[in-house]
Amino acid sequence: MIEKTTVCLTGLPGSGKHRIKQILLEQVGLKSEQVFIDSELSETDRVDQLWCVIDIRPTFKGLQDQDVETYLKALIENSSGVIFNFSEAADLDSQSFWSRWVRQQCTDMPIVRVLNQRFPDGWSGFDSSKLSRPAHFKKADFVKSSLKTFEFEVGTVYLDHLLLGLDSSKQNLGMKIWRVQAVIDTFEYDNLVAVEGSANRWDTYAAGANQKSGWIKVQGIDLESAWLEEIIQASLLMP
Repeated sequence: MIEKTTVCLTGLPGSGKHRIKQILLEQVGLKSEQVFIDSELSETDRVDQLWCVIDIRPTFKGLQDQDVETYLKALIENSSGVIFNFSEAADLDSQSFWSRWVRQQCTDMPIVRVLNQRFPDGWSGFDSSKLSRPAHFKKADFVKSSLKTFEFEVGTVYLDHLLLGLDSSKQNLGMKIWRVQAVIDTFEYDNLVAVEGSANRWDTYAAGANQKSGWIKVQGIDLESAWLEEIIQASLLMP
C-alpha cells in the first residue's frame, strides 16, 4: 500500500516519534528513505503523507495546556492519519478522551493504535485512496513555531528541586517547556537517573551505567536561557 509513499512523523516533542519510526522500519517494512521525523526535514523537502503521533497516556489538564492543544490542532489540520502511541499504558478514560478529541478536529481522520511497540498485525499504512488530506506536504505546512533547544552540563543535582523548578515554571509562569531529557547523578539515588519530560508528563527511571551522564536538554517555545540556568543552578545547591 505504501511501497513508494514518503511519510513524515510529526507530533508534540516526546510523543515517541523516533520509536514509531523504528517500528515502521522493522515491523511494517518501510525503507529508511521513506520515513522521516519532522526535525529531519529541510524547508524544501516534501513528503506524501503526514502522520501525527500522539502519546495518549496524559490528557490536557487545564488552562496551562491551551498552547499545547493549539499547537497539536495545527498539526492535525494537515495530517493524513493519527498514530496513538503507548496504548498499553493509557487508561480507558485517556483513550476515550483522545478518540473524541481527534474526531472533534476531523470526523474522518484515520487512527491506528500502537500496542506494546507494535502496529496491528497486517497494518501496512493508511490507505491513500481514502485520505481526505492533500498530498505532498512541505515543512512549512506543519511546523508552525520554532522550538528552541538549550543544553546544560551539570554535576550532581537534587532531582526533586530540578523537577519542581521546571514544573513550576510551566504551571505557574506559563513557560512553554515541552520537552526535557537528561541523564544525571542525583543526591537522592545511587544510580544514574534518566529524565523524560513532555508537554504534560514527567517520567524518571534508572539509566544504564554506560550512558553518558551530566547533561540536561530542554526544548520549548519562547524559553529564556537565563531562567533555565537559574533553575538548574538552584538544583545543584544544598537545600
